[in-house]
Amino acid sequence: MAPNPPVPATTVPAKTVPAKTAPAKSAVDPRDDAFIREVDEEYRRDEVSKLASRYGRWVVLAIGIGLAALGAFLYWQAEQKRRVEATSEQFSQALDKVESGSTTEALPVLASVAKTGNDSYRALSVLTQAGIAVRGGETDKAAGLFRAVADDAKVAGPLRDAAKLKLLRLEYDKMAPAEMLKQLQPYLEGDNPWFPVAGEMAALAHMKAGNPEKAGPIFLKIAGDMRAPQSVRGRAEQMAAVLGEDVTKLASVAKPVDEPAQTPAPQTPAPDSAEKAEAAAK
Repeated sequence: MAPNPPVPATTVPAKTVPAKTAPAKSAVDPRDDAFIREVDEEYRRDEVSKLASRYGRWVVLAIGIGLAALGAFLYWQAEQKRRVEATSEQFSQALDKVESGSTTEALPVLASVAKTGNDSYRALSVLTQAGIAVRGGETDKAAGLFRAVADDAKVAGPLRDAAKLKLLRLEYDKMAPAEMLKQLQPYLEGDNPWFPVAGEMAALAHMKAGNPEKAGPIFLKIAGDMRAPQSVRGRAEQMAAVLGEDVTKLASVAKPVDEPAQTPAPQTPAPDSAEKAEAAAK
């Protein structure tokens, strides 16, 4: 009997065992992060401490100076307001005395107001004194006071203009028409708010110089100027009609009764009356 053939040996593949992967190690240890943060804070504190020790006194000094300056400014502002209110009250008392006829008592008060540092109240005080001088017949004194305000560069423009026009009105009879017109020219140009008063004096100066044909258009313009008081417009309309101007076109212009002046211009009439001007025109 033949022996059984040998069984070939089979090769059993070895079982592959996956290698064990080590767990990934954290890139930053939380303990390291806390340490770095602590070192950073300590560094900052050290820098602030150095800055404080080096510049701290100067910072405190600067803050102190700033607070002192602010306090001084607020005190100065309050003091200026108090002084203005006191000057205003003093000037009002002087005006009350003038209106009641007690000019003798008002003059010392006005002189005191004129010595204050407020330019506007000083000018108003001087103008009031000049008005009292005019009433008393002291025209030379009044002219000097008006001129002082008109030539004072520290005074506001409207007050200077008022003083200038009052001075021209006061010296109207003494001044040659050509010089008067030269002085009035700035107030006749453009849309000057003082035109009604200055224009009336300019028209009368033209008539005084023998040029009524130049006065008529000025009177007509005044008659149509709604900024002027109605009394001034009415007088100007009459003069324009006498001088041959066509006043019919003024009928469409509203002329309300007792209309207040819309400009700071004085509301007193020109130095010559309308009757005198009409006679000169004839």
